[in-house]
Amino acid sequence: MRKSIDGLAALVEQETDQSPFSAMIFVFCNRQRDKVKLLYWERNGFVLWTD
Repeated sequence: MRKSIDGLAALVEQETDQSPFSAMIFVFCNRQRDKVKLLYWERNGFVLWTD
């Protein structure tokens, strides 16, 4: 879970061929599956939720 917004947005583009600016929520989890990050684009920037 080291990646920040820029790294996660790049990962979305490379691995899924989707635009991180689309109206989608991208969900990432760590190997132990005990931490989650949600990334989505709002009108003027990315929002990153972590738990």
